Amino acid sequence: MMNMSLQNNPTTNEEVVQSQPGKGQMFLGLYLSFLLILTLYQDFPLVNSIGEIGRSPIIVLFPLFIFCEIAMLSKYKKIMTVSKLQKYILAFIIYLSFISMIYILVQFMQGSYSFGTENLLGKAMKVLIYFLVILLYIRHMQLVFSKINSFKLLYGCFCAVFTLLLGIMIIELVSMPNALPFMHSKSNPYWRVRLLTSESSTTGSIVVVYSAIMIYLSRYLNGFAKTLSCLYVASFFLFYLFVTGSKGFLIVSLLTLVVTMIKFLDFRKKRNFFLLLGVILAMYLFITYFSAGLISSFSNDIENYTSSYTRMGTIIDAITTVFHHPLGVGTGAYLMYFDQYMDDAINLMSRFYYNVFGMSQINTGELLQYSGSDKNLGVKSGFFQWVMFGGIFSVVFFYLLAKDLIIKVKGNIILFIALIFVLFSLLFVALEIKYEIWLLFAFISLFLGKKELNYNNTWGVTR
Repeated sequence: MMNMSLQNNPTTNEEVVQSQPGKGQMFLGLYLSFLLILTLYQDFPLVNSIGEIGRSPIIVLFPLFIFCEIAMLSKYKKIMTVSKLQKYILAFIIYLSFISMIYILVQFMQGSYSFGTENLLGKAMKVLIYFLVILLYIRHMQLVFSKINSFKLLYGCFCAVFTLLLGIMIIELVSMPNALPFMHSKSNPYWRVRLLTSESSTTGSIVVVYSAIMIYLSRYLNGFAKTLSCLYVASFFLFYLFVTGSKGFLIVSLLTLVVTMIKFLDFRKKRNFFLLLGVILAMYLFITYFSAGLISSFSNDIENYTSSYTRMGTIIDAITTVFHHPLGVGTGAYLMYFDQYMDDAINLMSRFYYNVFGMSQINTGELLQYSGSDKNLGVKSGFFQWVMFGGIFSVVFFYLLAKDLIIKVKGNIILFIALIFVLFSLLFVALEIKYEIWLLFAFISLFLGKKELNYNNTWGVTR
């Protein structure tokens, strides 16, 4: 078999696209489809037995990931590296392990061994497993991608799962608020579209990522099929846009449109001019149809002191912690510091609401529930949670990661928009089980990595 780079050889690309999948390829296609379904499933009932890490069924594949790594190590006699993405995450894990042990040692020396029912060392190990699973997931997905030698088969896998996603959304709308209760960790009624996640705010990135990859892979179809595929994806996306009740999704969508508009302000290219007109039209429609509902939702949020207040309070808590501990506090001792600085966050939030909204009495009940409790204790933002873990090093990690990925997608408008949307989403959603985000990063790193990948030291695509 001959190793070939998908992205460096246009002739090879066309040959691979035209090749007919055999039985082995069909098995890989089914397996990839299975992985894609598990990726979007983020309210797995296993969470009720083993905690948050069980909210995604990806954790069940952890032994398989380890087995594949051992098999690759046995075959090549060395650990195979693929992309900067993997190197960045590996370096981040090493740093978190180091800083976590230091801060746990500090707490141990002060006589603090646990917080609530959580042992600090045990908590650190459990959180680090999240990061290890993310790294192994990325490596595994890139391995599976590289073994599929037909872009059409790759497209077929995403199309099948995308259609399943549409079917789930239709079932939800028809049977709401008791939609597919057996598929969720709790059977409580739910009045918004959440697909197979725990809440509506976590579904937007799934729709965006799968839509973007579908459109990207459509380029390998013939003219009519490509047009039909793009119309299918666009219809699905617009359908979701009008039925979702997520404020975060709408805000991130608007921010993404603004960034896209700025990128294409150069009118020297006719293509940019038409893209800019399209973005402006989309922004106008967004403001016309969604702004009133968004403002009403925020007003209700402020009056009832619910999600926005809690999210902002936990973010302030994380910033306060990093202000006092610039290098971060690790994945175990953060429980202690989260509780320690909660009062400061509440006081700052109270002053903010009084100065901005004129509210002298703030209901702090939801935030105070975190005080002294180890249940679901964390920042309601993936970015700031990781910054709390790793401090300045986390900021550098996100900067290098975003820079590398943006450089890779600058020539593809669809993946660029999806990447910007996901990067903004990091401010609103937790990252530990949002595997569709890492799916997009892995896809971009493999297929748009250009000369980054050294196929003498990594997996290739065979035919």
